[in-house]
Amino acid sequence: MSILINLDEYKHWRDEKLANASTKIEACLIEISNPFELTHSEKNKIKLLCQQNNFALFNIGQQSNYPQAIIAINKQLGLIDYDPHLYVQNQGLAYITQSVKKDQVEFIPYTNKAIGWHTDGYYNTIEQCIRAFSLFCITPANCGGENQWIDQQMVYLQLRESNPDVTKALTHTQAMSIPEHTVNGIIRRNSSIGAIFFIDKHSSQLYMRYTQRKKNIKFLDAQEVKQAITILDAYLSTTTEYHFSHTMTTNQGMLCNNILHKRSRFIDSSLKPRLLLRGRYFNRLS
Repeated sequence: MSILINLDEYKHWRDEKLANASTKIEACLIEISNPFELTHSEKNKIKLLCQQNNFALFNIGQQSNYPQAIIAINKQLGLIDYDPHLYVQNQGLAYITQSVKKDQVEFIPYTNKAIGWHTDGYYNTIEQCIRAFSLFCITPANCGGENQWIDQQMVYLQLRESNPDVTKALTHTQAMSIPEHTVNGIIRRNSSIGAIFFIDKHSSQLYMRYTQRKKNIKFLDAQEVKQAITILDAYLSTTTEYHFSHTMTTNQGMLCNNILHKRSRFIDSSLKPRLLLRGRYFNRLS
C-alpha cells in the first residue's frame, strides 16, 4: 500500500516524520575529518539526517583536489549512478558558476539570477528521476547566493494536514508537463508528463518533481490542480520552522535526496567568482 491512499499508513508515517524532524540547522552540520575515508559514525550521521530531514550539511578541510574529494564522499554514501546531463565533468560533477558561453547561459544555474523553488531534474522522465544530489562550495559569491530548502515530504505532510484535496490534486499523474527540448531540430530531452508528488517505485519513498518557473511548463488544465499549485506556492513563500536558509561558505557542502530548494541572486567578485560543484544521481543515499 501507499501513504498516498492508505490513511493508517499515512498517519504512522506522519507521526514518525514530525517526531524526528530537526528545526535547527546547527544539528544538521557534520565535520568530516577525511573525505577519502569517512568514519562509521560520519556515514551513519549523514544517512540519519537525510532520512529525517532530507539533508545534511558538512565541512571538510582544505584539499588539493576538491572534485576528487567530493566524488569520494559521494561514492562512500552510494552515490555512483550520476546523471550525464549537459556540462557534466569529472565523473558526474557540474561546475556551477556564472558562464559567458551563449548556450550555457540559457540555463539559469549558470547565471547569477535568482532561482525559484524546484527539485533537480524536474524535467526528466520518471524513469530518469533524480533521487539525490550533492552541492559543494569552493568559492562563495561576494554577495548573495543564499540557498533555501525544505524537505518536500514535510511540504506534502503540511499541505495534507491543512487540506487533503490539495495533495490529492498534486498527485494527479498528468499534473505537470514539460515539452521536449530540441536544438537545431535535434531532440536533446524527451517530453515529461507526471505527478508533482509521487511514490518512487525504485525506493518506495515519497518524491516531488516541481518548479516555480512558468516558462515551458504546463500544468493540467483542471481547476483543482491550478488551485493546488496556488496553495503550494503560497505555502513555500511563508517561513515555517521547517524552512531552512543558509549561504554556504568555502569547504562546505550539502547532501540530500533531491530536496526542494531555491537560490537568491548574487553578485560575484571579479577576481574569484562563485563556484560550486554539483552532482546529480539516479540513486538515493544508501
